[in-house]
Amino acid sequence: MDSVSQGLPKSIPIPAFLVNSFSLFIYTMNNYVPGGYLVIEYVKKSHHDDPYRTIVELLLFLYGVVYYLSKPKQSKKTLQNSKEKYNSLSKNEIDMLIDEWTPEAIVDDSEIVEESKWRLAKIPVMDSNGIKKYLNMTRDEGKESYKNVFNMSSNNSLALSYTSKEITDEVNKTIKNYGVGACGPAGFYGNQDVHYRLEYDLSEFFGVEGACLYGQDFCVAASALPAFNKRGDIIVADNQISLSLQNALQLSRSTLYYYEHNNMESLENLLKDINDSIASEKLPDIPRKFIVTEGLFANSGDIANLPELAKLKYKYKFRLVVEETLSLGVLGATGRGLSEFYKMNRANSIDITFGSMATAFGSSGGFVLGDRHMTFHQHISSNAYCFSASLPAYTTRIVSKTLEILRRDNSSVSKLNELSKLLHSKFMSSDELSKYVIIKSNENSPILHFELRADFREKNFEYTKEQLYEKLSILQRRGFTTMFFDEYEDEEVFLQKIVDSVLENFNILISRRQIMLKHETLPILPGIRVSVTADMTSEEVSTSADSIIQTVLELCSSL
Repeated sequence: MDSVSQGLPKSIPIPAFLVNSFSLFIYTMNNYVPGGYLVIEYVKKSHHDDPYRTIVELLLFLYGVVYYLSKPKQSKKTLQNSKEKYNSLSKNEIDMLIDEWTPEAIVDDSEIVEESKWRLAKIPVMDSNGIKKYLNMTRDEGKESYKNVFNMSSNNSLALSYTSKEITDEVNKTIKNYGVGACGPAGFYGNQDVHYRLEYDLSEFFGVEGACLYGQDFCVAASALPAFNKRGDIIVADNQISLSLQNALQLSRSTLYYYEHNNMESLENLLKDINDSIASEKLPDIPRKFIVTEGLFANSGDIANLPELAKLKYKYKFRLVVEETLSLGVLGATGRGLSEFYKMNRANSIDITFGSMATAFGSSGGFVLGDRHMTFHQHISSNAYCFSASLPAYTTRIVSKTLEILRRDNSSVSKLNELSKLLHSKFMSSDELSKYVIIKSNENSPILHFELRADFREKNFEYTKEQLYEKLSILQRRGFTTMFFDEYEDEEVFLQKIVDSVLENFNILISRRQIMLKHETLPILPGIRVSVTADMTSEEVSTSADSIIQTVLELCSSL
């Protein structure tokens, strides 16, 4: 006590009860409170610097103790009365309150730009029979109804999931034995034998050491890529990658560089500059380095140059990551994707492959292909694998059965390739059409992409790709969540007019390129996509192509 009281100026009288209380406090802190000596040292220093503060703090502490001890406690009877008062409403009164309650809207109407509400009305709603070659559909909340529409907007390229009785029988049997949900993440209790069987089937079919399943294909890249990257690593990506890859790159925390779309000279110059920069900085730890691209590009339908990519990755010591959502099951003689298309070994040319089971394989979910170490690492480090529910068992059996069919009979892949080339040749052979639109896709892509020519767009809609990207970048930097450009919107309305005219006049469903401007971080323009599936006939594709071309010519020439 002497050591404490010595710090007080002699001019400040201290009441005896305060001294006694303070002595008790110090004794308790020293003997009964772990780390209490730290509090005492703080009090000593505070008291030495400002004695008045010690008195005020001690008075506040005593006031709090007295207030707490003097506060009346609620009896059980008081609590029971409060509970009865709370539940005193009659059933009719409760029902009335429920009827009057209006839940808050998930999306505020004010966030939807008035001029863009037409997009919601144009979304097709398929009937209960699913997405097949011919379907029934409605639009604009049932105000528009269409029967036996020829579907040229599907990504289910092989069409085996509904044309093969083997697969439908397997699905029915699996649902009977396993039910319709996994009810848990893979690492806990979600995975069953069919999940591990599919991982083995995928790795065996595509010629790699391992595969890792995911519940949603859109989240594969956004979860798997960050599992292999940290801040300071380097990613070089094609500047026309899809939205799912853009999200993955943002989440990776790595330093990002973009090269010109499918331009191997641009890529090599960038790789060389990066390596020179790393060498000059003499970093203690060499960062991981990745090249990221797509096999069959979702926004253009052209194909990555795998031979050159593989050559550059070895030359500059980068790892190659390829997103093959649209190319697996499509490219190559047996549907094994980009590596088979170029007659290359996947394990030697591509380090990590992202794939989807919701496109050519007609199921749902996604997967990652690679070596066994990469696969094991995802099982313990990838968020979507560790924390998302596993796929329902029947969805895995669809893919396993599809791979089994493709091993013994690749006629669906061959048929798809023939129809893809037929569709492409029909559009490319029209000289009149080339005045208005440009075909972006490769002849081997089952999805044909076309967009307005740059000069035609600038003349009729008064903007260029560069101007759109510049405006978009400025608004994104300023944090705008609603992106609206009159010129862009006018072009979208015109393209939708083409889609509507094809549907109303020829009963054919095609679609605009679906773009969410507020999420896009790379240059992209509006366009139209037309797809074929393996269950179509040459006559159907040829006749439909003629009808679409005729519609495009009529509407473009009328501008």
